[in-house]
Amino acid sequence: MNLQERLKSPKTMMRIGMGFLVLASLARWFLKPGGVLSQNWTDGITGLLYGISIASLLMSIRRKARPGPA
Repeated sequence: MNLQERLKSPKTMMRIGMGFLVLASLARWFLKPGGVLSQNWTDGITGLLYGISIASLLMSIRRKARPGPA
């Protein structure tokens, strides 16, 4: 099974979404604005991770609700 077929699986998309959700939650703890990153960058990175997480989870729900091939 190649990567393209694997990404069509609702289970795989759910795992990707949950992984990005964990990364986004950890980013709130570990990405602190300081010398290298400003507040805008930390908010942007965290928002991007949450966005990818939400999109992946919604895609997995949508694919799971679709009827399979007959």
